[in-house]
Amino acid sequence: MKKLVSLAAAGWLVATSHVAAIDADFTEADMRRAVTIAVGSEGNRARFHEAYNVPVSDATVEQVEVITEFRRFVLASEEQLAMGNWMLARGGFDSNGRTLKHLLERWKGQVSLRTRVRFHPQHAYTAIPAIDILVGEPSFLAVETVRTPVTVSFEGGTSGLVGAVVETTFNALSLANRTLPVRIVLDGKPLTRLNVDFARLD
Repeated sequence: MKKLVSLAAAGWLVATSHVAAIDADFTEADMRRAVTIAVGSEGNRARFHEAYNVPVSDATVEQVEVITEFRRFVLASEEQLAMGNWMLARGGFDSNGRTLKHLLERWKGQVSLRTRVRFHPQHAYTAIPAIDILVGEPSFLAVETVRTPVTVSFEGGTSGLVGAVVETTFNALSLANRTLPVRIVLDGKPLTRLNVDFARLD
């Protein structure tokens, strides 16, 4: 029994003594550690994700979060667990012989910043305006930006645009181990400016 307790303690020390750092090389060890977080308690998962949320106080910008390759695997594993796909969530294969790591291959070596923007109730937008997430000064070149509308449904079957979720992806090695300014810009006008410490994130 004492041996079992010692082994468990050793495993806990390995899991908790990891030094955070963004790494473009997502290893099998990283995958196992990500799965451990995903299948862990709700409290531990919440604490893990909270570290990736950037504090923001702005009437228009509701949320800013960082999604590293490591965190994306945790999120994907959590999603698969919620769907009942235990094998895939834990690093196994799906019905097509693919692993979660394979399904996330397009984000290899990348870090995303995702922000949720809420439009003024009296806005005149009929489509998502130009919302940009700029990192660094001068700004780093983004790999990709995806803008997704946030809508609400009204009586009569109509819907209205109330905001947007914008996810901009960068090369991970450009951001790793640095504290960088992040600016959220709407139609060329700055909404808010934040400093993000990427060095403390996996």
